Amino acid sequence: MSVQLKWGLRLLWWAVLALALAPLMLAQETVFLLGEESGPIEQGSVWVWLVAAVWTLGRTMRAQRLLPLAFVLVKVLMGVREAGLPPDLVPSGKALLTWRYYVDAAVDPLRRAITGVLLLIFLAALVTSVVSTLRYLWREQGWRRPDGQFLTIAFGLLVTAQLAERWAGHQSSSATDVWTLWALMFEEGLECLAGVFTLAASSLRGWWVFRPLPQAMHAAEPRPSQA
Repeated sequence: MSVQLKWGLRLLWWAVLALALAPLMLAQETVFLLGEESGPIEQGSVWVWLVAAVWTLGRTMRAQRLLPLAFVLVKVLMGVREAGLPPDLVPSGKALLTWRYYVDAAVDPLRRAITGVLLLIFLAALVTSVVSTLRYLWREQGWRRPDGQFLTIAFGLLVTAQLAERWAGHQSSSATDVWTLWALMFEEGLECLAGVFTLAASSLRGWWVFRPLPQAMHAAEPRPSQA
């Protein structure tokens, strides 16, 4: 086990413990304020994802690689998702994925066109980043390396957070049971932790997306001289 993974697992352990103990040790109203949609944990998630995007963009500009741009867009998308879309512009994020939104005459045509183009760009970036990551984890056994391990943990945390969100539902009041408060804390807390692990993977010097492509490495190798 690498040193990075050991520290990552320690952070995960203490963070999950804090999330689990919060509904038992804090006042119900305090727990609700921490775990609500506009609470400090979600606001922290927004900044973590945006910092990860800016950090990756800076490395991308220095390395002059195209693949990391897909990860930059995905991180921006996650930050925007955590911050929430302005209801005046978009009624809901799910509406963007339906055909009705783009044929609705009540919506400005220019807005529909811009939204559609942006959606296609983000979807292409999402597919590219997921496929390339799975390829790295499988073909190059990236799950054995810190960058692959951190991204795998981040993905698992996001999936678990979605399950917690389904359990918690949309709560508008702190007058609820302890199970729902646990779900609220784990939903927001695990999403924030996913951003932290993604930022950690992006900060590693050996992050695979910045390694030279195999074709470029072979091209750079000196060819044997012919007699």
